[in-house]
Amino acid sequence: MMRPIAAAASIRRGASSPLTLLALTATLCLLPLSAHSQEAPVGEVKERVEKLRRDGRLSIAGTMIRASEVLSSLYERAGFQPIWTDPRTANALVQAVRSSTGDGLEPGDYHLGAIEALSAGPATPATQADLELLRSDALLRLAHDLRYGKVVPDDPAAERQLSRPLTGSDPAEDLRRMVLAGALADEISALRPRHPAYRGMMDGLAELRGIQERGGWEEVAPGPALRLGTVDPRVGALRRRLAAEQPRVATSGLSDEFDEAIDAAVRAFQRRHGLIEDGIVGPSTLRELNVPVATRIDQLRVNLERVRWIAHALPETYVAVNIPAAKVYLVRDGALLHEARAIVGRTSTPTPTFEASMRYIELNPTWTVPAGIVGEILDEIRGDPAYLRRMDMRVLDRSGRPVDPDPAQLLRYSARDFPYVFRQEPGPLNPLGSIKFVFPNRYNVYLHDTPSKQLFEREQRTFSHGCIRIEDPFRLAELILDDPVRWNRSQLLAAAEAGTRTITLADPLPVVIFYWTATSDGEGELNFYRDVYGRDAAVLAALNRSS
Repeated sequence: MMRPIAAAASIRRGASSPLTLLALTATLCLLPLSAHSQEAPVGEVKERVEKLRRDGRLSIAGTMIRASEVLSSLYERAGFQPIWTDPRTANALVQAVRSSTGDGLEPGDYHLGAIEALSAGPATPATQADLELLRSDALLRLAHDLRYGKVVPDDPAAERQLSRPLTGSDPAEDLRRMVLAGALADEISALRPRHPAYRGMMDGLAELRGIQERGGWEEVAPGPALRLGTVDPRVGALRRRLAAEQPRVATSGLSDEFDEAIDAAVRAFQRRHGLIEDGIVGPSTLRELNVPVATRIDQLRVNLERVRWIAHALPETYVAVNIPAAKVYLVRDGALLHEARAIVGRTSTPTPTFEASMRYIELNPTWTVPAGIVGEILDEIRGDPAYLRRMDMRVLDRSGRPVDPDPAQLLRYSARDFPYVFRQEPGPLNPLGSIKFVFPNRYNVYLHDTPSKQLFEREQRTFSHGCIRIEDPFRLAELILDDPVRWNRSQLLAAAEAGTRTITLADPLPVVIFYWTATSDGEGELNFYRDVYGRDAAVLAALNRSS
């Protein structure tokens, strides 16, 4: 049989008689179609779907498809008719799978090798049915992972749940519609988070991979702190290190002097890494400078995943807290309106990640000591019998009635069986300060003021028992209430001075507390923060685990 290339060559050489052209046309019509263009037989598809449902798994070309109600329903509802009938759609899937590296995902999770191998081979009924199932399972997994993330947030070792809807309310129908719509690339792209940080992080990931391909960046040797005016041979290495990551910052020159351009570049680096912006390359700044580019790439991959966990559920207006950054944000109508430093939980009492609704703001609040802190109060009383009086604290029973605060009686109990409640009155010693933002939740966590304002100047701000202390809380309250006539800053401060008062919000305000150790700001610059609770490794391992 004449090969297609040879047949085409004969036409180009001038085989122009009607009989010759007719013969060539007939020959071409008899040629086998490529694996990309033939449909899978219904019987073969049915056989594989039934085996998948029966055995719970199906091995094809060295890759495994696990049973999924979505996949089975997709074919059972339509009498096992194939859906991958358009070669352009099949090609679009392959391109989307390859492009998933830009999202920090692994193309191997979506059967890329098996799909490409079978597509390049003979187009038999069996291979076409194999490709049908592989493509559908690949799309299901890729679509799910872009929409929800591959890793289960609360348990990175768990298998992901593939039965959630992708674009509508029926995941099997979603999958069918995506394939048959004729614009699969657009359908897949639309599943990506639209949060601006996500696009910035994708761009940053591509840039860092380019740096990695060029050999990474140079380390700066340890030694005395470097600062403006220092002359040291290590300044050259510092110039090259900064220029590798910040090409837009003026760091050119061969001098060993730490000049103003280097000072500006160091301060920019410190700002992007959650460090004190003093322009001094001391131990903390040197440590962050010498983090390998491969580690930063992994950090971006982990946090692209974390964005996928929550971005689709974010409303247009909300308060957010990023724990590793120790910052609070107010977003209104999709735009960042306010940003402030925060203090979050210690590693022994970490701030949890969750979502809730802020319902009211309390001015000049009392503090009811959470059960988890009762042991610390008892220890204080044990060391100082006058502690409760000195701290202006009351002892109440579970009904709110005052109890005799006799230390000897209170110390008969442990924190575990303590039958009372400690409550501290408003005042300068109250750890909640002058204002508290309440969003009821099972963790008993809220945002609040603090008398220990000097802690906001610290580089790492993990000092609380889990609640979030915020810098300039009255500014946040003023913006949240958005009522300059009734509740401007002066009126809020005056009301707090007058005593305890509760201000109910006209509409509940969503609050999202999350854990991102890398993100991208509104300018597209990457920001990295220390993994204060040591959570990145488990997410990275789950991302790298073959599925």
